[in-house]
Amino acid sequence: MKLLLHKNFNSCFIYLLLIFTFPSEISLAQTVEIVNPLTVNFEDELLPKIKRDLTNLEKKRIQEKINELDNLAETELSAGNDDLAFGLWYKAINLSRALGADSELKIITRVGNFAWDKSRNQDINFLTERITILESMFTKNNKINSDYLSLFINAYEALHNLDKSIIIHQQNLELARLNNNNEQQKISLQKLGQFYLSKFDYYRAEPIYQELLNISRLEKDYLAEGIYLQKLAEISGAIVQPENAVKYKQELAGSYAQNQNLSALSLLKIAIGDDYKTLKKPEEATKSYQEAFNIAWELKQYAVAGDALRKLGILYQEYEQLDSALQIYQELIKVEQLSYNFYGLMNTYDYIGIIYSKKEDYSSAVQFYQKALEISRSLSHKEDYFLGKINEIQTKN
Repeated sequence: MKLLLHKNFNSCFIYLLLIFTFPSEISLAQTVEIVNPLTVNFEDELLPKIKRDLTNLEKKRIQEKINELDNLAETELSAGNDDLAFGLWYKAINLSRALGADSELKIITRVGNFAWDKSRNQDINFLTERITILESMFTKNNKINSDYLSLFINAYEALHNLDKSIIIHQQNLELARLNNNNEQQKISLQKLGQFYLSKFDYYRAEPIYQELLNISRLEKDYLAEGIYLQKLAEISGAIVQPENAVKYKQELAGSYAQNQNLSALSLLKIAIGDDYKTLKKPEEATKSYQEAFNIAWELKQYAVAGDALRKLGILYQEYEQLDSALQIYQELIKVEQLSYNFYGLMNTYDYIGIIYSKKEDYSSAVQFYQKALEISRSLSHKEDYFLGKINEIQTKN
């Protein structure tokens, strides 16, 4: 009997072992390897069976077939048949290989744009792998053949491959410097600046835009100068360098004033005031906010004028210059009434109420809190807050 039990136990163990081992073997058998259609052997009736140069007629027929496949693919894509479209494009790319790398890279670039727009990550990987293979074929001493450089630039940019694009544009920049090609230098620098900003690599972007700024000044291109000063100011802000941000913004302000771009200048003056405030330079901040207000008021930019006064009032409050703050807020009330900014008007009454409370002028504080409460009720916003403020003061009295 014991022997029988032992025998049955072994049979059950073997049966259980089979249950737990077979599924993993089956799942392994069912795993399908994803193959890049651009890295496999490709045959077509238009391609010769043996390796030889193509005749002009053969090249013409292959190009016609590529164009036909391209048109069909775009039609299928428009109809929502994305997989079928990319299958046709892969056939076109493989055919284009017979016409040379330039032909292949051009169609890869075209298909890459569609792949990126459709967020087809697997296709982006397939295309990138093929470009990388082509790049290795045309690279010597870590330099891509200059005849194909622009083609690789376009291909990698279509796929938004920032790292590759940066490397190639750096080579392109070196080549432009060697050939004294100023226009190409600017293009490469602009591209590099854009790519570094896209990667939030502000430290590498800064010298690029500084060089572009110097070029724009040599060429007396004031529009470009303004653009690069703005970029440098943004970069300095991003890497927490308010001193540099102020410097670039002040230069930009000079450019705006020279070109009578006053609407932009008023906003810029507010930004400069903010930077001076960060640097704990209240006098410079005050001057900048006041200049912003004056420009905006003349232009009837009431929203900008109000923003400048609001920031100026808050600055005075922070430095305990309460009487000056009250004067600014009284002016701000007029601006907000002109622009029908009831939300801003409510907040201004709140600021004034806070100041009068600090000065222990509670009757004036309640008066302005009451005004704020009336607006808050019409806006259905912060009503409880202002009721609380009024009750708090009345409790003290």
